[in-house]
Amino acid sequence: MWSLVCGTTSCMICGSGEIEGALLKYLGVEHNEVTKDGLFFVGEMECMGCCVNAPMIAVADYTNESEGYTYNYYEDVTTQRVVEIVEIVAVGFSQEN
Repeated sequence: MWSLVCGTTSCMICGSGEIEGALLKYLGVEHNEVTKDGLFFVGEMECMGCCVNAPMIAVADYTNESEGYTYNYYEDVTTQRVVEIVEIVAVGFSQEN
Protein backbone atom coordinates (compact mmCIF):
# COMPACT_ATOMS: atom_id res chain seq x y z
CA MET A 1 0.00 0.00 0.00
CA TRP A 2 1.22 3.43 -0.76
CA SER A 3 0.47 6.07 1.86
CA LEU A 4 0.58 9.34 -0.03
CA VAL A 5 0.54 12.62 1.87
CA CYS A 6 -0.74 15.71 0.08
CA GLY A 7 2.12 18.14 -0.43
CA THR A 8 0.38 21.29 -1.62
CA THR A 9 0.40 24.58 0.25
CA SER A 10 -2.96 24.28 2.04
CA CYS A 11 -2.11 20.81 3.36
CA MET A 12 1.37 21.93 4.39
CA ILE A 13 -0.08 24.89 6.28
CA CYS A 14 -2.54 22.53 8.01
CA GLY A 15 0.13 20.05 9.10
CA SER A 16 0.91 17.56 6.34
CA GLY A 17 4.57 17.58 7.44
CA GLU A 18 3.53 16.34 10.89
CA ILE A 19 1.24 13.75 9.28
CA GLU A 20 4.10 12.43 7.15
CA GLY A 21 6.41 12.45 10.19
CA ALA A 22 3.92 10.37 12.19
CA LEU A 23 3.65 7.85 9.34
CA LEU A 24 7.40 7.56 8.93
CA LYS A 25 7.96 7.16 12.66
CA TYR A 26 5.20 4.58 13.09
CA LEU A 27 6.29 2.54 10.07
CA GLY A 28 10.01 2.89 10.82
CA VAL A 29 10.94 4.06 7.32
CA GLU A 30 12.32 7.11 5.55
CA HIS A 31 10.48 9.08 2.86
CA ASN A 32 10.07 6.95 -0.32
CA GLU A 33 11.22 3.79 1.48
CA VAL A 34 9.25 0.53 1.67
CA THR A 35 8.62 -1.16 5.02
CA LYS A 36 10.49 -4.39 5.73
CA ASP A 37 7.31 -6.44 5.25
CA GLY A 38 6.84 -4.79 1.84
CA LEU A 39 3.35 -3.62 2.75
CA PHE A 40 3.75 0.16 3.05
CA PHE A 41 5.49 2.98 1.24
CA VAL A 42 5.26 6.63 2.26
CA GLY A 43 5.39 9.23 -0.47
CA GLU A 44 3.83 12.48 -1.60
CA MET A 45 0.98 13.28 -3.96
CA GLU A 46 0.37 16.77 -5.25
CA CYS A 47 -3.09 18.24 -4.73
CA MET A 48 -5.81 15.76 -3.97
CA GLY A 49 -8.41 18.43 -4.73
CA CYS A 50 -9.94 18.91 -1.31
CA CYS A 51 -8.04 21.80 0.22
CA VAL A 52 -10.95 22.75 2.45
CA ASN A 53 -10.44 19.46 4.34
CA ALA A 54 -6.66 19.62 4.63
CA PRO A 55 -4.52 17.83 5.54
CA MET A 56 -5.30 14.65 3.70
CA ILE A 57 -3.74 11.40 2.58
CA ALA A 58 -4.46 8.79 -0.04
CA VAL A 59 -3.89 5.09 0.52
CA ALA A 60 -3.25 3.44 -2.81
CA ASP A 61 -3.65 -0.31 -3.22
CA TYR A 62 -1.56 -1.63 -6.10
CA THR A 63 -1.66 -5.30 -5.06
CA ASN A 64 -3.40 -6.09 -8.36
CA GLU A 65 -0.80 -4.01 -10.24
CA SER A 66 -2.36 -1.88 -12.99
CA GLU A 67 -5.54 -3.98 -13.02
CA GLY A 68 -8.05 -2.87 -10.44
CA TYR A 69 -5.91 -0.57 -8.30
CA THR A 70 -7.76 1.66 -5.86
CA TYR A 71 -7.25 4.90 -3.97
CA ASN A 72 -8.93 5.67 -0.66
CA TYR A 73 -8.83 9.29 0.44
CA TYR A 74 -8.87 10.45 4.06
CA GLU A 75 -9.54 14.09 4.93
CA ASP A 76 -8.91 16.19 8.03
CA VAL A 77 -6.39 13.65 9.30
CA THR A 78 -4.41 14.08 12.49
CA THR A 79 -1.17 12.43 13.53
CA GLN A 80 -3.18 10.00 15.68
CA ARG A 81 -5.78 9.28 13.00
CA VAL A 82 -3.19 8.57 10.31
CA VAL A 83 -1.62 5.84 12.48
CA GLU A 84 -5.10 4.36 13.09
CA ILE A 85 -5.73 4.32 9.33
CA VAL A 86 -2.47 2.42 8.70
CA GLU A 87 -3.33 -0.09 11.44
CA ILE A 88 -6.79 -0.70 9.95
CA VAL A 89 -5.38 -1.12 6.44
CA ALA A 90 -2.73 -3.55 7.68
CA VAL A 91 -5.34 -5.69 9.48
CA GLY A 92 -7.57 -5.70 6.42
CA PHE A 93 -4.70 -6.68 4.16
CA SER A 94 -3.59 -9.54 6.42
CA GLN A 95 -7.15 -10.90 6.53
CA GLU A 96 -7.34 -10.89 2.74
CA ASN A 97 -4.08 -12.81 2.31
